[in-house]
Amino acid sequence: MSESSWPGGERLPFPLQPGRERPLSPRLLSAAEPLLAVAGIGAWYYSAGGRLWWSAETRRILGVAEDFQPLLSNALRFYIREHRPILLGAVNEALRSGTSWDLELCIRRPDGERRQVRARGRPAVASVEGAALIGTFEDITVRHEAAARAARELDLRTRTETLLRDVITGIPAALSVYDREERLILVNDVYRDILPDNRQYMVKGERLADIITRKVLANHYRPEVSADDPPEKRRAWVADYLRRHREPGYNRVFHLRDGKFMQASTAVSESGNIVSIRTDVTPLLRAERELRRRAEEDTLTGLANRDVLMQQLERLPDIGPAGILVLFDVDFFKAVNDSLGHAAGDMLLRLVGRRLQRCIRAGDVAARLSGDEFALIVHAVAAPDEIHAFALRLLGRLRRPMRLGASRYAPSFSVGIAPFPSKGCGPHELLGNADAALLDAKRQGRGRHVLFGAELANRVVRRTRLADALRQAISWRQLVAALQPQQRLADGSVMGFEALARWWHEGEWMPPAEFVPLAEDVGLAQPLGCQVMDAALAGFAAMLAAGLEPGHLAVNVSTAQLLADDFLDTVKRSLARHAVPATRLEIEVTETVLLDRSIARIGHTLEALRAMGCTLAMDDFGTGYASLSHLTSFPVDRIKIDRGFTRAIDSDGDRGLIARTLIGLGRGLGLEVIAEGVETESQRSFLVVHGCTAVQGYLLARPMLADEALPWLRGQQQRCAFPPRPRARESL
Repeated sequence: MSESSWPGGERLPFPLQPGRERPLSPRLLSAAEPLLAVAGIGAWYYSAGGRLWWSAETRRILGVAEDFQPLLSNALRFYIREHRPILLGAVNEALRSGTSWDLELCIRRPDGERRQVRARGRPAVASVEGAALIGTFEDITVRHEAAARAARELDLRTRTETLLRDVITGIPAALSVYDREERLILVNDVYRDILPDNRQYMVKGERLADIITRKVLANHYRPEVSADDPPEKRRAWVADYLRRHREPGYNRVFHLRDGKFMQASTAVSESGNIVSIRTDVTPLLRAERELRRRAEEDTLTGLANRDVLMQQLERLPDIGPAGILVLFDVDFFKAVNDSLGHAAGDMLLRLVGRRLQRCIRAGDVAARLSGDEFALIVHAVAAPDEIHAFALRLLGRLRRPMRLGASRYAPSFSVGIAPFPSKGCGPHELLGNADAALLDAKRQGRGRHVLFGAELANRVVRRTRLADALRQAISWRQLVAALQPQQRLADGSVMGFEALARWWHEGEWMPPAEFVPLAEDVGLAQPLGCQVMDAALAGFAAMLAAGLEPGHLAVNVSTAQLLADDFLDTVKRSLARHAVPATRLEIEVTETVLLDRSIARIGHTLEALRAMGCTLAMDDFGTGYASLSHLTSFPVDRIKIDRGFTRAIDSDGDRGLIARTLIGLGRGLGLEVIAEGVETESQRSFLVVHGCTAVQGYLLARPMLADEALPWLRGQQQRCAFPPRPRARESL
């Protein structure tokens, strides 16, 4: 390699004046070269005359060939640029003061590889020609890298230890570490802050078993174990604690005597040290308990909710001990809300909840399922006489009068009871049995209790089969309409016909009192009502087509129909299909319909029907709990007296006081009054005397199918002293 291969250059000043001594011969260095090479040390010599000599080891370290001619200029350029001033400065200082230099510098070989070297030198004896320099050259790359690596590792270890101390100090948990002999070797300050009562026990060098034993004697783990327990129990508890503590993945929550909840977990390191962490989870557990309480508790009454009841039912064993599931609700609860307000209704439910809480024993469950429906799981009550006595006591306590705001109210309850265990009866089946008993109590007149048994089970099976048959009959359009006439008392003319549902099932007519309520219970009221209306309109249209005057057609409409989104469209389509004007259709609703929570929506539908031209009648008036305000709030044209009040005309001592009162009320409000269930001439005469508008009942005619009603109407009008007036053409 030529000198021209190294561009630029630094010049080395020689401030010393040449002396008289003879220069040191490089032959001495050449003689020592083999020994230096064994040690991996190169030698160099710079003569006063400017000649530079390198040993073979020096050339190897610098990565140049044996024929390379070293010069001062190209020798300097082996050093990286930033180290050249360092070397020059050291040489100048050595020449000035006669001292030596010893530097660790970085060189770059001609092939680009960097090496770390130790360059040492000193001035040789000066000659008349100038100063001479002598020195050694050693490749320390491996040692330098090892030292750098060690420094980095030391720095990393230092930083890791610092970080670990910071973590131990800053971790918001109580930390303790035990060695493989289970002696305490570390405990952080947070441990003493969170568990101040433990400070006296957490002494470094103490064994874990001794620490735990002393804590037990100090009642630290009460109520799990205390100093008052027998020694055998204490030793067993400590042994169990140590066994769990040594297991991988140990995790446990302690409820300490100061009310705190501490979660303890441990981990065993590869070296055998046991790291124990305790975290204060008191706020978390209290929050979880509060959330669980809210999730399991009825917000209004404080009783358990439906989910809790079902969970408790699922835990009941298939065999013993015996008990009962009690299901009950408040009779006529909607009437309370309507007459006294929803605040009074809520107060009633809260008072029922308080009375239930005082009734139940430990282990029993009281729950509010929804609305005014409650449930009880009562254990250790099995014999029928015990169940009967319990039901009477329960009803006696619940029926006690209560004050709802300014009102005093005596509630009534219907109760259904299902015994358990019952073969093949799971939670849902058991609840269904109690519900069937409750429904039967309501059918019997409310205010009583019914025990589910074999007879009721048979009725439930029959009812289920009947519901399936009714569903099929509706889908096959097998429901028909019977028409019962209504007669004006003033002139004996036919005022109209009421449509009544009829179903031919298994070779006989099924009583409407059996299948109509069933349809309401199983969600078939809407399709049943619409099918009966359509069948009645078909028969009514046949009368009109025959040139007869049938008056109006009264059709009873259920709550489900009035709440259906397409009810108005269904009525319009049916009227149009049979070419019957809307003015001929009268919609009958019962008082209970007007007590529904969706009364605003129902009222809108009734207004829309009235706007179409339909008239409205209130059926079974006087038997429900609607207030008189409903008669003025809704566009009612007629009221119908229930057959029970008509029957009382011949039986009660006051000679139909209620019927007479209702007639007067209707007339006072400007409404027509129709009496249902008229069966005797004396009843008819009474109604005529007191100004009733019209009658309906067996005295006039039984309900007839359409093909029977048409000839009956023709005969009536032919016998009428005054033939029907020709009617004007009616628009649809």
